[in-house]
Amino acid sequence: MRGTLLTSTDRSWVFDGRFGGVAAGRAVEGALWLVVFASLVLDVYTTWLGLAVGLSEGNPVMQWAIDGRGLAALGAAKVLAVGLALGLRAVRPRYGATIALGLALPWTVTVLVNTVALATV
Repeated sequence: MRGTLLTSTDRSWVFDGRFGGVAAGRAVEGALWLVVFASLVLDVYTTWLGLAVGLSEGNPVMQWAIDGRGLAALGAAKVLAVGLALGLRAVRPRYGATIALGLALPWTVTVLVNTVALATV
């Protein structure tokens, strides 16, 4: 018995607890991970450009690391963050899109801030 929409026992229209199905959820998550990797590369690149024209790193911890180890420290920190996020995603796959968004959003904002700073030099 299918029942009404509100009491239906047939949940074939919902997959994995999300509207739109598993395939749509995977597509969104995949797109977010692409944004993560693109923003990682663009963040390192725009930081490098900014440092080359005389701007300074805004994060004091990264400033210290860059002063000691160069721009490779920034890249290593980004790779470590992605590695930890992928590890968390392996443990909690249901939250994969949220985890990716947690990296993509601040890094994309950082790229935009870096781009504006470079445009004003």
